[in-house]
Amino acid sequence: MRQRDPFGMALASLRAALEEGLAPGQHLSVVDIAASLGLSTSPVREALSRLCGEGLIEERRGLGYFTRAAPLEDVLGLLDLEAAHVRLAALCAPVAQPRDGSDAAVEAWIDDLIDACENQPLIESLVRVRRRLSPLRRLNGPTHAAAGPAPASEIEAYYARWRIAAMGLASRVRRIDPDQSKYTRNIV
Repeated sequence: MRQRDPFGMALASLRAALEEGLAPGQHLSVVDIAASLGLSTSPVREALSRLCGEGLIEERRGLGYFTRAAPLEDVLGLLDLEAAHVRLAALCAPVAQPRDGSDAAVEAWIDDLIDACENQPLIESLVRVRRRLSPLRRLNGPTHAAAGPAPASEIEAYYARWRIAAMGLASRVRRIDPDQSKYTRNIV
């Protein structure tokens, strides 16, 4: 039976694979992806091009498509952008701040904030930023409190911990060997 929307199928499959955490810098073989999905390479190329346009993957001329690498500046920029989005969403939605500053509590609070905020463009942008940070957060695991002056809120403490973790995370991502990572290579 022939699929009605091969592009949509390829796009959905690639989005799911990216959200599940393909390793940063991993090669995305058009031929392998098309074969695993039972599609021709054209809809896979179109889907990869769309994801490239959204900034979720990158194209390297002559080499193909790759999951985005994560230089320290990019990770810090994404964290700052997410923090700014969260502060704006908190002004729009009456969601009580988390009592405990653990990663799980703050992330659950952000999820509640996303559900409660009615500013759709802000939430769409916040969700895109969180989607970009998600694989990096999974690579790092939970953050731990840092020494120094106490931050003004649990949210500020959360982002301060992630900024500190970003330095180690960015260097770790540069050393990932896709053959030895826990992710399956070139299969979506």
